[in-house]
Amino acid sequence: MLIRNAREADFMSCVLIARRAWPEFKERESIYHLFCKFFSNTCFVCEHEGKIQAFLLGFLSQVDSSQAYIHLVAVDPSAQRQGLANSLYQTFFTTVRTMGAKQVRLIVNPDNAGSLAFHEKLGFEPDLHGDTIEVDGVWAVKDYNGPGLHMVPFSRPLSQRS
Repeated sequence: MLIRNAREADFMSCVLIARRAWPEFKERESIYHLFCKFFSNTCFVCEHEGKIQAFLLGFLSQVDSSQAYIHLVAVDPSAQRQGLANSLYQTFFTTVRTMGAKQVRLIVNPDNAGSLAFHEKLGFEPDLHGDTIEVDGVWAVKDYNGPGLHMVPFSRPLSQRS
């Protein structure tokens, strides 16, 4: 397994992995191209035998360099449950900490129980603010991503070891 910075040429592999990992997930896929091209120092892919199996797209805030954000992580279904996502997160944590980040933020859909549990296991905590709403027993920020698009914002401090 090799984890390396994403390159512009990797974006189509990221699109295909995201489609396989979450067929129901919809967003403008051109964003993957932008991340791989303009934020490659904080975006990573995991390769095995020359084939990309997972990726993490993130960035350091341009207005507050103590804050980093993870936009999306996806692992090809054929490579799930092998620790690839955890390895990508650890690489991101180390990278942004050396760049001055003190905290990492992300959002999770409240109906994604697996992702909620995974992020809590990694030390992320819900960071609810503003109007909240309960979605199937999970508290989320109401309309976080637009009308009816409730999300659970998470944050995690970066320690010297995280």
